[in-house]
Amino acid sequence: MSAERSEQDVQESVGRDFVIMGRDRVEVSVDGKKVTAYTNGAVEPKAAPRLVTWGIIRISGDFNTVVLNGTTIERAADGHLVISSPGIIITTPYAANDDPSKATTHEIGTIESRGEHKGEIYGGIYPADNKPLWFSGATKAMDHYRAAAWAEGQGGSLPTRMQGDYLTALKGKGGPFTEIFNRGSSFPAGSIWLAESLTNDGDYAWCQRLSDGAQDYTDRDVEMPVLSVRR
Repeated sequence: MSAERSEQDVQESVGRDFVIMGRDRVEVSVDGKKVTAYTNGAVEPKAAPRLVTWGIIRISGDFNTVVLNGTTIERAADGHLVISSPGIIITTPYAANDDPSKATTHEIGTIESRGEHKGEIYGGIYPADNKPLWFSGATKAMDHYRAAAWAEGQGGSLPTRMQGDYLTALKGKGGPFTEIFNRGSSFPAGSIWLAESLTNDGDYAWCQRLSDGAQDYTDRDVEMPVLSVRR
């Protein structure tokens, strides 16, 4: 479910795990255990009601109250946020030139149909820096040398080992990720190249088996599937 309204510089929208009220963005984990409020205003935490309704999104007519993943987010009369949640609440201020309300509202696994990321798969907000990741896949297997060059030609790079760990968390998200993770566990068809080469031997580089996220290194001349990551 999603709703969106835009008037001049004000955005209001809600998705599966986020709500945007003006310039404030609140992300609520699907299990409701973590709430992150990106705001430069005050946040007033309140205890969640004893009876919490899961799996339902409720939006007031004036968009000043949203219930999402067991958490109630309200815009008070003076503009500050009132958040009632059964989980922890984290408040993160943002710089004036880093307005979180402009962040993407795509669902993970969505293929972008327009703009600079057209044709790429949206991979969600990368927790290491709270910025979106976009993936694209090569149509054929390549050795590590050609894979790195291809990814750079897409305007991105091969996934780092840390980003590879995050890729494992995308398993089961649906969309194109279903095909990516259903390549099996055979080597090399079920693995992808990672960016790092072995520090003590430049002829070897890291790769990741997608079925379970296991990482290992192999000869850079081996041909295997390739993903490009773009920020």
